[in-house]
Amino acid sequence: MYRKRITVLLIFTLITLLAACSGEDSSEEITTEESTSESNFDSANDSMNKESEDASKSGLSEAPEAAENETEQTQAQQERMMIYEAHIDLETKDFDKFQRNLQSQMNEHEAYMVETNVQRTERGNRQGHIRIRVPQPNFESLLSGFETISDQIKSRTINSRDVTKNYVDLESRLKAKEDIEARLLSFLEEASATEDLVKISQDLERVQADIESLKGEMNYLENQSDFSTITISFTETKVLVGGVDQQDLNTWERTKQAFFNSINGLANVASWLFVAAVGYSPVLVPVLIVIALWIWRRKKRKSRSDEE
Repeated sequence: MYRKRITVLLIFTLITLLAACSGEDSSEEITTEESTSESNFDSANDSMNKESEDASKSGLSEAPEAAENETEQTQAQQERMMIYEAHIDLETKDFDKFQRNLQSQMNEHEAYMVETNVQRTERGNRQGHIRIRVPQPNFESLLSGFETISDQIKSRTINSRDVTKNYVDLESRLKAKEDIEARLLSFLEEASATEDLVKISQDLERVQADIESLKGEMNYLENQSDFSTITISFTETKVLVGGVDQQDLNTWERTKQAFFNSINGLANVASWLFVAAVGYSPVLVPVLIVIALWIWRRKKRKSRSDEE
């Protein structure tokens, strides 16, 4: 009995020792695996850090993205559609000279005139406004030239409008309408029933009208942005002497005019007398005969009385 107890105790002790050994081995394996994974993770981090440092040194990390953003912003600014308008109120002593200098400036800056309105005041001076169109790159240079061709600039106003958003919206709407037009054309080719053909044709006509309207608005914005408008309000300040013509007296011309006017007057009187004599001859001839007989008888009576 005693031996059996010793044998059981030895077996239990042996099992306990084996379990403890296996636990130590597994813990060592786990520890080894954790250290291995940590070392791999550290090496990966080191390699990533090294690559980021190399990229930062070479300037290839985020620099291309920043450069691309700056390029896109620059292109967007260059593609902005602006409309410029200016109004200038000026004075000039000699309008004829100002007009010649203005035409010279317009030829130099490739501008053209679209409207001219000139009026004379009670004193004889001229005033009005002139509207011209000039290519946008020459807008500022032409404006600065008015300082040299006018005597005084009373005011100058410049307005600008950014119509880029409007133009982009028109482009989007135009593209959508063109897509609808393409689908309607495909439907029109496939349709066979008369009702379908009529309905598709009406829709297609309406869409095409919208497309033409959108293109017209886009062309207007393009023209307004390509050419700027300058409106000039001018006043001539030359002092005019009352009663004296500023032009030459033209004495000889006025003399000839008076001579021919007098000849024309005499010719008109002679023509009137001839017309009256011929036209009223049925009345005038009997009257003249009666008057002639009366004068003859009177003279005859007078001669008889003198003889007696």
